Amino acid sequence: MIETAIILAGGLGTRLRPLTNDTPKPLLPMKGKPIIQHTIEQLRKHGVKNIILSIGYQADKIKDYFGDGSKLGVNISYVVEDTPLGTGGAVKMAAQELNGPFILTWGDELKDIDYTALHKSFLRNAPQVAMVLTEREDVENFGVAKLEEEKIVSFVEKPKREDAPSNLINAGAFIIEPDCLKMLPEGKSSLEKDCFENLAPLGEISAYHHIGQWYPTDTMEKYKHAKINFKANIDLSKKKIILADVDETICETCQQISDKMAGKINSLIEKGYQFVFISGTKKEDLLKMISSKVEQPHHILATTGTNCSFVKEGNHEVIYNQSLTGEEKSEILSAMNKLIEHFEIESMTTREDQLQDRESQITLSAIGRNAPIELKKQYDPDGERRQVWAEFLHPCLGEKYDIKIGGTTSLDITKKGLDKEWGIKQFANHHNINLSEIVFFGDKIYPGGNDFAASKIVDCISVRNPEDTLKELNKLP
Repeated sequence: MIETAIILAGGLGTRLRPLTNDTPKPLLPMKGKPIIQHTIEQLRKHGVKNIILSIGYQADKIKDYFGDGSKLGVNISYVVEDTPLGTGGAVKMAAQELNGPFILTWGDELKDIDYTALHKSFLRNAPQVAMVLTEREDVENFGVAKLEEEKIVSFVEKPKREDAPSNLINAGAFIIEPDCLKMLPEGKSSLEKDCFENLAPLGEISAYHHIGQWYPTDTMEKYKHAKINFKANIDLSKKKIILADVDETICETCQQISDKMAGKINSLIEKGYQFVFISGTKKEDLLKMISSKVEQPHHILATTGTNCSFVKEGNHEVIYNQSLTGEEKSEILSAMNKLIEHFEIESMTTREDQLQDRESQITLSAIGRNAPIELKKQYDPDGERRQVWAEFLHPCLGEKYDIKIGGTTSLDITKKGLDKEWGIKQFANHHNINLSEIVFFGDKIYPGGNDFAASKIVDCISVRNPEDTLKELNKLP
């Protein structure tokens, strides 16, 4: 097996701002670890020991995070682009000391490629380049490969679907003989245009068809899509603490947990798993929604973890609690009332049910927390309306508070930094728990979603509803 890989990760990430203002794109969180770490671990799984990271923007932060790679079981070295060199220039600089074939992959894509099978394909066809291709329906947005048997003979850029020579596109992973890079000019160049397009007519690029996960993350829309759909490789046998969001994850919004879900959770606790439920909801409501049916001992982290209680045999003990001050509550409520008036947001229940003081969090449930569930699901299913509201509130509240989209119609406001990352860390530190022991279940693990922060620190499983969660819980050993 090839033991060396180059990962291109030097982009500015401009289409992912503001997320990349302070964090380089390779370090953006994805299901509990940086995007690029998933790539490194997939390469290591297939025998790659030496990783060359080609980096540029905020390079020091990437170096500080990964160091020499020993914590991931690989050797990492770095090549830094002082000025952007394009894909060709970056690869040529990173590969200048290599004498044999190497793996090349883009650092902003998530894919479960079988690199062992790719290498066998490379040896069988003996080309200059083995290129991984993946299927796409929307070929009009990509360069599409034209094949003759196992060889790529040309690329057609963004064809109409009816004119496309195939539905296979470049998946951003290759095995390359370094000699073919000699055709690249010095300085800035394009690997695709200055190398691949010249090699293809010569029959020097073989195709490897990848059927599996492939999620680019170079725009906010794609990153959000990957956050929801990418299935990370999680060793569930090492996870003994199940930490879960509540609304639309464990139960329907503001509803009591189902008998089937409660029964599954009770049985898993009996097997030795610990269950912890975290939500922006008040403790009193969580006790009704969850603890009324979960009979085995468990923890609830109310109002995003600011209130931690242990529940056993129907009794609950408050472990710690942290609330907003009266002045802070007044400031937030004033801004919320301006929002309600400006957008004419009408509750179907009562004003108290629409605008709730949850001690450490103020929550707007647009049409009322206890409004009919089906109407709540239809109100703002993609969160776009609430995103506009959040933008309205930012000037009113400044940088002192966090504004997050939650539930089906909710907008949650807390002190700055009081998100699910904070809540999970508080719980883990208080109980002396290693974060590697935790797996988190949530339905809003994407930018702007109130579960997103959890993905920065623990392994995460993205679900769409309680039915999805139940399926995933059934996979636990």
